[in-house]
Amino acid sequence: MRINQIISVFFLFLLVSCSPTTEELYIKAEKFQEQKKYKEAIEVYTKISKRNSKFQDAIFNKGYCYFLDSNYTKALDYYEYLLRKKGVDVKDNGVTIQNVNLLENQEVRDHEVSLGEIFYHIGISKYQIDSLYSSNRYLQLAINEKYEGANCYLWQGLIWIRTGKPDKGCDLFYKSKSLGESDADRLLKAYCQSKIN
Repeated sequence: MRINQIISVFFLFLLVSCSPTTEELYIKAEKFQEQKKYKEAIEVYTKISKRNSKFQDAIFNKGYCYFLDSNYTKALDYYEYLLRKKGVDVKDNGVTIQNVNLLENQEVRDHEVSLGEIFYHIGISKYQIDSLYSSNRYLQLAINEKYEGANCYLWQGLIWIRTGKPDKGCDLFYKSKSLGESDADRLLKAYCQSKIN
């Protein structure tokens, strides 16, 4: 009986020592992502989340894989889930943040995702599913967090173009251009010819 226990412990040790580190899993997931193998990347990010559910970037990256695969609704599920985990509640009258103490050690802090980045990706995802009012709101929240301002103004300009207010859209394209966004020129030419001349 004793020899069976020793053999079991030995095989358990081998199994644990052969499993990839968390960093190796991140590298594997990123490679899948680069190869556009989103399902496989999502599976790896799920493994990372099971190891440590407080790694925000694993949750965020799962959502981003769904976004890249054009499943915007599923992407939103993960982005909004991450906001809830961070203790953030977005309502019409503003944003409330509860201190949920997710970042208790350096390893967890190293895997944090900024609010601005989450707001930005929610904004773009909502744009893709034609939730334009909500998209505009989240893009503004990203701007307030000082995240990707030039790009946010570009997306907000597109929202105004789609809602039939090209003057507001063009103003935002100009604002985006003034902040260095190179795509703003293309959109100014496409939608704002009369304002350029």
